Amino acid sequence: MIDEELVERRKDIIFQNLKYLEEKDFEEPDFESVQAVKYSLQEVIEACLDIANHVIASREMCRAEEYSEMFEILGDEDILDEQLADDLSDMAKFRNLLVHRYGDIENEQLRIILDGELGDIRDYLEQIDQELFDS
Repeated sequence: MIDEELVERRKDIIFQNLKYLEEKDFEEPDFESVQAVKYSLQEVIEACLDIANHVIASREMCRAEEYSEMFEILGDEDILDEQLADDLSDMAKFRNLLVHRYGDIENEQLRIILDGELGDIRDYLEQIDQELFDS
């Protein structure tokens, strides 16, 4: 059974961070801005993974061995469309960079995400809502 309160708490974290990221001026980032963007992205991705993991567990789907597989499973189960599942799998891999190889991330990578990939998160939440709450 889906714990709606858990999903809503994670969505609150996502929306709070998305608001910050979407409003962030990243033209000439200083150290503090770069760190804040990295941490906000990590929180967004972690919260998306938490939701995915909860859906997979509550619906007794096959278990993911890696974070990126969670979104692939949701795509295979027609909860997410395939392209979005692929894009989110890449996002989960980026999460691993944020956590384990944070020094390898270039500001340009962050700029690309801020300028064009945050919409994937909103699409994810819409498709999750449709699956969980509009059924």
